[in-house]
Amino acid sequence: MAIKSSIIIPVFLYIFFMGVVFPKTSFPENKPLIIVCNSRDIVHYSTALKGFEDLLKERGINCEISQYNLQEKKKGTASTISEIKSQKPELVLTFGSSATRSIKAAIKTPVVFSMVLDPVSSGFVKSLKSSGNNLTGVSMDISVHEQFKKIKAVIPRVKTIGVIYDPGESDGIVKEAKRVSKEMGLKLIAGPVQSEKEVPRVLEDLEDKIDVLWAIPDATVFTPQSTRFILLFTLRKKLPFMGLSPPFVKAGALFALYGDYYEMGRQAGEAAVELLKGKSPSDLPIVFPQKSCLVINSRVAEIIGAIIPNQILEQADKIF
Repeated sequence: MAIKSSIIIPVFLYIFFMGVVFPKTSFPENKPLIIVCNSRDIVHYSTALKGFEDLLKERGINCEISQYNLQEKKKGTASTISEIKSQKPELVLTFGSSATRSIKAAIKTPVVFSMVLDPVSSGFVKSLKSSGNNLTGVSMDISVHEQFKKIKAVIPRVKTIGVIYDPGESDGIVKEAKRVSKEMGLKLIAGPVQSEKEVPRVLEDLEDKIDVLWAIPDATVFTPQSTRFILLFTLRKKLPFMGLSPPFVKAGALFALYGDYYEMGRQAGEAAVELLKGKSPSDLPIVFPQKSCLVINSRVAEIIGAIIPNQILEQADKIF
């Protein structure tokens, strides 16, 4: 049936009039501001940030990201923190303990941290289940069980593991390690120290009693001076040393197990998504690396006479 032109014209005029007088409103997209605060400028942080950004993009979150480096020469830490606060970000992403500590002390905005070791002992959170504050995030720590499992794989003959620690700082880790070692049929011998000056004496005492020296993130034990001594001592005594990170291995440790930086960034992104949805940081548990990487120093293996199984060498993510 034909529609009369007398009907079409008024309708057309109505649509045109409404479009001119009341044009369609275009609301700007709500882009949350995320501040990224680095302890310093290193490639690992950039790798983790790429994982963070990729995760948000996959989740369909379009946000504005602004980066700050606490070691920037032109600005002091206080000035940088003040500038961050003035921008009133939706949340802050921190990389490294230094940045996390500075942000925690100054900002009440939700914070997601990454690339930090032992966040409970560091004082960032009250427990791994709930931070009790405005922080949540990703710890760099690899579980003791996974570390000891890798020690047995790299050094099949291992029976006794040694560790140097400050009871005031790392007692919890050592207690957990003793429990795990017993379950795995290993023996853990722990050498307590109260200052870095005691490290040489304790290491010399442990030398003939252990098959491998295991490092834990203890600030009392691992100062620049004591770390240098430990690396030289273990090389000279042909004692396998499991370091904390790739730089340890490059400097002379036999091997290390560490979290995949990109994947830790993605995990931080998962936490950020939950916070942007309205969850409280204290409702999100602290998570650990979903993927670990193995780095080996083949030259050190030759020097100390360690025969690493070919299967393990093939599985290594990096070999120096």
